[in-house]
Amino acid sequence: MLTKYIKVIIIAIILGSCQNAIDATKNKKKLEVSSTSEIYTTEPIHKISFVPNNVASWLGHLIMIDKTGSIFRASATDRTAKLVAAGSYMDVIGTSLKNKSGLFFAINNQGVIEAFIETTNTGDFTFLENISEPDGFIKFCKSTGSDNKIIAIKNNGKFFQIIYNINEKDRSLITSETEIVSPVSSCLTSKGLNLLGEYDLTLNDKLLEINGNKNDSITLKISDGLSIRGTNYPSGVYLTNQNMGSVFNKGLIAVTLEEESRVILLSLKYFENKVLELIKPS
Repeated sequence: MLTKYIKVIIIAIILGSCQNAIDATKNKKKLEVSSTSEIYTTEPIHKISFVPNNVASWLGHLIMIDKTGSIFRASATDRTAKLVAAGSYMDVIGTSLKNKSGLFFAINNQGVIEAFIETTNTGDFTFLENISEPDGFIKFCKSTGSDNKIIAIKNNGKFFQIIYNINEKDRSLITSETEIVSPVSSCLTSKGLNLLGEYDLTLNDKLLEINGNKNDSITLKISDGLSIRGTNYPSGVYLTNQNMGSVFNKGLIAVTLEEESRVILLSLKYFENKVLELIKPS
C-alpha cells in the first residue's frame, strides 16, 4: 500500500514539473488598464447580454440579471440601471435587429423562454406574450446572427434552434423549436472572449488573463479611472464589438463584481490599443 502511495506522489511531482515547464514557455506580461465608466445597480450582477441599436447607437443596452434573478437594463452612457422584470431568471440573450426595435430573451426559473421588446424612445422594454411558451430550457447559446433565430439548451442536454415571429402591434410572438446537433462548443463551457482575432480574454479564479496564439500570456489589472474605481475581484466578463455609443463606438467590455453593486465598463478600442502597445511595442 505504501509503495502505491509513493508512486502516486512521484507521478504528481512529474506532472507538476511538466506543467511548470509548459508555463515557462509562455511570455508572461502584465497589463494595467483604467476603468472607462461604470453602471450602478441595486445588487451584484451575474449575467449580461447586449442589445445594440444600429439606428441610434446611444440607445444600445446592456441587459443584466442580478443575484436575485431580476432583469435590469442600462445604456453605456447611463450610469444607473433600471428594472425591466422582477422575478427569478437564469439566463438572458440580446439580439441585434436591423432597423427594428430592440429585443431580448430570458429564461425564467421554470425554464420558460420569455421575450421583451423595446417600446419607447427612452429604452423601456415590454413583455411580449409568447403564444408557444417553449419550456424546459436552462441556457442560451451565442446568437446565430439571424434576425429570427436563437439557440438554447434544454435540461436534458439537447440543443434546440428556436425560430420566432413578432407581432409588434399585439405585442406577442410565436416560436417554434427544432432539435439540432450542438452548434457551439462554448454553450456548456466558459470559453475566452476573442480579441483582435488571435487573443482570448478569460477569467480564471478571479484573475483576468489574455492568452494568445504565440504563447503570449498577459495578466490584467483594472485600475481606477477618472472618478471610476477599478477592481481586483472580477466575477464575470462580457464583450460586444457592436457600436454602443460615445467612447464605446467600437464595442465594450463589461466586468461584473462578486460583492459590489456595479458593473465596470471598458472601451473595447482603448483596451485593444493597450494590448497592442504591450505585445507589439513600436
